[in-house]
Amino acid sequence: MATAEELIEQTATYLTPNHGRKLRAMVRGRGARVWDADGNEYIDLFPGFGGGGIAGHSHPKIAAALCRQAQTLQCHGNFFTSPPQVELARRITEHAFGGKAFFCHSGAEANEAALKLARLASGEGRYKIISFHGCFHGRTMGALSLTPEKYQQGFEPMLPGNVKVDYGDLAAVERCVDDQTAGIIVEPIQGEGGVNVPSKEFMQGLRALCDERELLLICDEVWTAPARTGRWFAYQHFEITPDAMTLAKALGGGAPVGACVVAPKYADVLAPGKHACTMGGNPLCAAAGVAAMTLIEEENLVERAATKGEQIMQAIRDASVGCVRDVRGAGFMIGIELDRSAAEVFGAAMARGLLVCYAQETVLRLAPPLTIEDDVLEKGLEILLDVLRAP
Repeated sequence: MATAEELIEQTATYLTPNHGRKLRAMVRGRGARVWDADGNEYIDLFPGFGGGGIAGHSHPKIAAALCRQAQTLQCHGNFFTSPPQVELARRITEHAFGGKAFFCHSGAEANEAALKLARLASGEGRYKIISFHGCFHGRTMGALSLTPEKYQQGFEPMLPGNVKVDYGDLAAVERCVDDQTAGIIVEPIQGEGGVNVPSKEFMQGLRALCDERELLLICDEVWTAPARTGRWFAYQHFEITPDAMTLAKALGGGAPVGACVVAPKYADVLAPGKHACTMGGNPLCAAAGVAAMTLIEEENLVERAATKGEQIMQAIRDASVGCVRDVRGAGFMIGIELDRSAAEVFGAAMARGLLVCYAQETVLRLAPPLTIEDDVLEKGLEILLDVLRAP
């Protein structure tokens, strides 16, 4: 097998550089642990950038589901359906608000579907979408139009009708609504923005405003669901129901699955010919998603995320590390505000065998797999606190 450095050099030769120089070449993973091509072991508290958020790496039940399905039926095109596709949609909608699901591959694609839904449902002449500073909805052109300007540079002009206001400022949202507004898209907890948690009053105010002005409320739960925040879906913390919800990352248990879930009122708006995805909901990825949802149910991972997540956050607060300014989040979606560069802490932690991530300039992010063993989690937090205490 090639060494890590050889693989990284080959990556630079054969892959486009949009993700920057690769930091490691990973070859094997199990649960919350991963190994690189040189045999170095890491505790992974951010598996797959959220994609491995339910069970981490190579969970045997998800791997078995993939193997069974690969030997049975891998794809069928969107003129047809299959048991895993139907079962995954059933599980999602029954844990959410009913309605129907459209399947694709990623969060950005799910958000594109939601944007088209909002325009179709609102009627001719209504096309504006309100989003929020600090958000992140994806890098395809429609989703990018809703995402902060720093990601848009070089790709202008954006899709028309994008309006951004401060996250949490309900009055600003109200001022922006006019006769051309179709909907509001909001992350129930901002991920890339720094793990920002809004107030219940703000989220309920958005719901009331959408009801009053006949707007669609879209919750981008690509990062927050399923189960990560201690509820099946993060909107449930706020005692509201969105008109549409987008999912991806952890939904497929490590396989690429995205979904736009639409409430009953609008469930048939995306009529034949209005939207499509050739491989969306393919049996292979859907089977992995069903296995992941089954894990959540059988191992009570919603409850574990709620309980263990609060314990993690309190342990970091109790450690009284000088550079830590705030600890926030919900469940296993945790942000640690620092008075120093989070990117530098990320690098130092990786050198010690710990994988985390960061957002903005000073927020460290943790998103452990929901199935992480207690002793592995404790060891990871021990390493992290040692790194944070270092000068």
